[in-house]
Amino acid sequence: MDSTPKLTSNQSLDSTTLADNAKQHDAYSTHTRRNVAITLWIIGLLALVGTSVMVIMHPAPWPFDLQTTITVQHLQLPSWVSTPIVWVSVLGQPPIPFYYIPASFVLLLLIGVFVRLRGGSAMPWVVTALFLFVGTIVQFSVWFLLIMLVGRPRPSSPLMHVYMPEVGFTTFPSGHAMHDVVFYGFLLYVSLSKPVSQWRYRWLLIPLQLYAALSILLVGYSRVYEGSHWISDALAGYLAGALFLALLIVLYRWTLDKLTQRRSRRLVQQPAHTRHG
Repeated sequence: MDSTPKLTSNQSLDSTTLADNAKQHDAYSTHTRRNVAITLWIIGLLALVGTSVMVIMHPAPWPFDLQTTITVQHLQLPSWVSTPIVWVSVLGQPPIPFYYIPASFVLLLLIGVFVRLRGGSAMPWVVTALFLFVGTIVQFSVWFLLIMLVGRPRPSSPLMHVYMPEVGFTTFPSGHAMHDVVFYGFLLYVSLSKPVSQWRYRWLLIPLQLYAALSILLVGYSRVYEGSHWISDALAGYLAGALFLALLIVLYRWTLDKLTQRRSRRLVQQPAHTRHG
């Protein structure tokens, strides 16, 4: 008779200890992941700065730049492969982005209005639209600053073929690669996060997700194939885009979490009959 309460008490203490240990483990894991992410971001930034300085000191194409371009341009690709690769660059060529970026902004706002009319909260969609639009504009500004500081000349003949001549901008880093990583990468992140990933019709987004992923993967190859950039320009564009995208996502998540917490507190303080999305 006396052993039962003691057993229950011991079980309760063990459960509490396990729960505390689990919380400590989760906190430690989160802290470790954050430190690893920050360390990798700093290493990436140092790599970008170091490469930029090297290009400033030696703006001419490096041996592997020229060899990579020659190899890529001499590949005999069928038209059904080369045409989509070229179109990845065409769709990123001004002024086309100045059409689909505002269109994406308006579309996200309209989705927010629709969600609001259905009784949900439009706030996540408004925040997403603003971060996509403003983030892309800031990304263009950062890219422009980088190309002005580095000032690497565009590839030119007769070293290789230039199928899409471009004037007015220098070449390091690739603006197409940086833009695609930021723009399509942010859309991919949003499409794979809640509540979009839990949407019953999320399969409708699969073609758009595939297009976004392929655009990111192919744009670097496309720019080298057309003779618009050296491979080092494309790689630097990928790196700069990844660094900027990481910061954009961190700020996006922080802003969304703060606004969600604020909205939850406001709803709790409201009378029950006035609560709505």
